[in-house]
Amino acid sequence: MAKSKDKYLWQVGEPPPILDQHSAVKHSIVESYVQRYIETVMSQAIIPKLTLSLVDGFAGGGEYISEAGISVDGTPPLMLRATHAARASINVGRRVTEREVDAEFFFIEKRRESAKYLREHIDKRRAEGSIADMDYQRTTIRNASFVDELPGIVARIKQRRGGFRSIFLLDQYSYNAIPMSMLRWLMSELPGAEVIMTFNVDSLLTYISDREANRKAVRGVDLEGYIPWEHLGQIKAEHGRASLQRYVAHGIKEETGAPFMTLFFVRPNAANPWSYWLVHLSQRYKAHDVMKSLHWDHSSEFGHELEPGLFILGYDPKRDEEYNGQSSLLFDKSGEQRCIETLTDDLGRVLSSQQRPVSVAQLFTGNISNTIADEARLQKVLRSLHAAGTIAVSNKEDRARRPSKLYRPTDIIEYSRQLRFT
Repeated sequence: MAKSKDKYLWQVGEPPPILDQHSAVKHSIVESYVQRYIETVMSQAIIPKLTLSLVDGFAGGGEYISEAGISVDGTPPLMLRATHAARASINVGRRVTEREVDAEFFFIEKRRESAKYLREHIDKRRAEGSIADMDYQRTTIRNASFVDELPGIVARIKQRRGGFRSIFLLDQYSYNAIPMSMLRWLMSELPGAEVIMTFNVDSLLTYISDREANRKAVRGVDLEGYIPWEHLGQIKAEHGRASLQRYVAHGIKEETGAPFMTLFFVRPNAANPWSYWLVHLSQRYKAHDVMKSLHWDHSSEFGHELEPGLFILGYDPKRDEEYNGQSSLLFDKSGEQRCIETLTDDLGRVLSSQQRPVSVAQLFTGNISNTIADEARLQKVLRSLHAAGTIAVSNKEDRARRPSKLYRPTDIIEYSRQLRFT
């Protein structure tokens, strides 16, 4: 993943590079997500088979030395291991017909020596038994540029019978290796595609200015039109980088066309500020929720700098006062409490503005991309609103429900008009 020209170099016969702790957390998220993705899609026992393609576009050499001095896997073998573990998990207790995970793997690495190192490391992991032989046989390692290889990979995925489900891991070192238009094309060609991408927003915001050289770099990733160039200096001076993040985040979501997006900082270490986003672009609500729940599982390693409730992508000058003084929010107990309390007020206002009742599914899908809350925490917010009498909830048979820990997607929410938010 994410190879710096100076820091991440692999040479056969030489020790692999050291893996920083924040990258180790990122690797853990990728491995956990692949396994949980498969288990979620196959959650119904009657589903006999999943056809899936897994792509690492900046694969590296596949091995690192941890800060503790031991060998650890990079993302290519982690994706293979996660698939192997998920296959075993969904077949626990089955004695006759096993359920099939028909996975293909594409690992792309531009540097020849790194690609060679990756091949040897994958071979070693297979010999040790941590990688399933069937997955090894369906693994393609290419010494090439991801941008050059993408059309062929997409064509191969479209040829496969059983759907276009695919996960693309794009751990670019900076922010300018992948145009957003390419991701839009990818997701339009493959309705089941998801993208996990790193984006060095700190680098972009540090050097951004209204000069041609700077504008050219942003133009290259299709985000130039989202930056308020004429007012850039004033915004940076008065509102800081959090306001500029809104423009960049809005551009990523709009230009990729992803219905759902998580976009949160990975924490380098306790002493350093945020530096890059881990972005997840998906076309399915459930996939978005699974990824966001993993951020909460790794609560101390992720955060964001926007509002704890509903945040706005882009910029609204009418809400200037709300943008000032916003501190970084961690995915910890304190952050969770702030999120739920603020989101209770925010969703109350959203529901008060509705002209008609809405379903739980409509409320959640319409707002989940603009909050750090996952569905589990949205359920807590809904219960709080219900218990306070702010809303009334009924089931699909039009029977009133009592406050509950779990509301069904088909439940109907109606704002109690006797209450007013100030």
